[in-house]
Amino acid sequence: MSTVISKETIFTFQVTESYAKGQFKKGGASLKRDAQMKDIPTCQTGTDAETDFDLPDFFPYQTRVFYKCVSEAVARVYVDEYGMKPYEWRALAILGMSNSYTPAELVTLSSMDKVTVSRAIASLSKRGWLLSRSNKKDGRSRILRTSAEGQKVFSHLVPKMRAVEQEILGGLSQDEISELRRLMRKVVDGS
Repeated sequence: MSTVISKETIFTFQVTESYAKGQFKKGGASLKRDAQMKDIPTCQTGTDAETDFDLPDFFPYQTRVFYKCVSEAVARVYVDEYGMKPYEWRALAILGMSNSYTPAELVTLSSMDKVTVSRAIASLSKRGWLLSRSNKKDGRSRILRTSAEGQKVFSHLVPKMRAVEQEILGGLSQDEISELRRLMRKVVDGS
């Protein structure tokens, strides 16, 4: 069995220099075929189509590239404004919607593991953005909610986060945005 490596182009997110510097303007981020990225090899082993592997066309890889572009754009807001970590923002975003949750519920809602949620709780509490009280239904757990200061931070960040969301989606029509969200839900529901 021989291995043939061929160079392919790759779908990548290109972020303009102004966007990377936090200057959000229409057209700042776009998905396009980048003919310059020819370093990603395609591996074909033998003639069996099932063993061929083309990393740029591999959906999990494409998803990771997509995630990185989106998360970096969003992170600029909470990092620049408050020096927050992604796990802090995620916990604050969930609790900031005027909700109270246990740490276990935060794990489920945030898609973060227990250790990361515990780190977020400790950090947000240290900043004075989180309040905790005993859970009357279960004496072993706590009920968490944002403090007045935490709610103020959340309320300050939300419009800026929505602006980044609009920038990211700016090149899509409303129908395309709806279809993208529908397809994302379909993939998640099917897994």
